[in-house]
Amino acid sequence: MQSFSKKLITLAKDGMKPLSVGFENFKNPKEEVEELAKERLFHCINCKEFIEEPIDFLKVEDKRIPELSNKMCDECGCTLSYKLRQSIKICDKWQK
Repeated sequence: MQSFSKKLITLAKDGMKPLSVGFENFKNPKEEVEELAKERLFHCINCKEFIEEPIDFLKVEDKRIPELSNKMCDECGCTLSYKLRQSIKICDKWQK
């Protein structure tokens, strides 16, 4: 249940816009957004916060970037298929 709490805290802090933009970009892919998500994945994939989504009904299958399927960020609780496809809430680790 800690995963769900992280999600709620992030939504309360950052609002719905990052989630809705990421979701929209996931559902309606654009080449430049997909490329950006792949670049960000390079930083995320070896991060200790890159984990399996523990809540079944929140798992997202990502057919375009399969490494993101069913993954979440354990720091904020965000679904990585959405988080990596938005530029409102930027992770510090993407810059390193």
